Amino acid sequence: MRLDYALSAHLFAYEPLRFEHLKEAAGAGFEKIELWAMTPNFDLENETRLKALKKWLADLSLTTSTFHAPFYADLSEARQGRWLSLAATDSGAREAAIQKTIQALRAFRPLGARVAVLHPSAPGKAGDPDTYDALEASIERLLPVAEETDAVLAIENIPSALGRAEPLADFVARIDHPRLRICIDTGHALITEGNKTKRAIERLAPLCAATHLHDNDGRSDAHLIPGEGAFEWPSFFTTLDARGYPGTLALELRRKDEPYAETLAAAARAMKTLTPHNKPSPA
Repeated sequence: MRLDYALSAHLFAYEPLRFEHLKEAAGAGFEKIELWAMTPNFDLENETRLKALKKWLADLSLTTSTFHAPFYADLSEARQGRWLSLAATDSGAREAAIQKTIQALRAFRPLGARVAVLHPSAPGKAGDPDTYDALEASIERLLPVAEETDAVLAIENIPSALGRAEPLADFVARIDHPRLRICIDTGHALITEGNKTKRAIERLAPLCAATHLHDNDGRSDAHLIPGEGAFEWPSFFTTLDARGYPGTLALELRRKDEPYAETLAAAARAMKTLTPHNKPSPA
């Protein structure tokens, strides 16, 4: 099985994306970047920055096929517990999330990012009031834009009431649209599914169009390098292999108290260890 690795710009989410960030990723051997459609990392309304990003990617021979759609308007709001949610029951709040997602779909289309990773709801307890009916209403609005931009919407399993594997898979299967799929997040699966993580991955895999790879202790969403936590990686890769998963494996890591180059080098080494028979992988 030929696995295609990417680095999520989540690693740089706390600051504006710079050429130097992408250069660090390319230097570690990554050939793809998953974009992060949220400020301060990236301002979708800034045409100058969009043009600069396109040039940076070309200059470093980097490509991008996926991006994370907005689930907060700005990091400062997320830190105060204010989220964008496609499943909000309040129509005004839901509309704000829809418009931000549409903006990202159109802004990143020229860069080749055609898989949009969506959160199904607000995270954690903040998502308790959200509903699948509201999410479906949002998806109905977004699917025509996905067709217009030749994109796929990949709903991510997250630690929330709407983010569990079984109901999420049921939701996507029921809508049964070729442009609606799932993003498997390994760290989130470990937190929400516990000792049923392997079964959850198997349930999601047939609908998978994107992945987020990171690790944790099963309790805290630490976004560790794969292999630093309790996630069972061999069975994960076996499941993807059995399903013939053709997409990107995006490492979604959190910044450590060390230079980015050290984190990226450790991540590249980890992927070589965890997937010794799969190529290409980061150098």
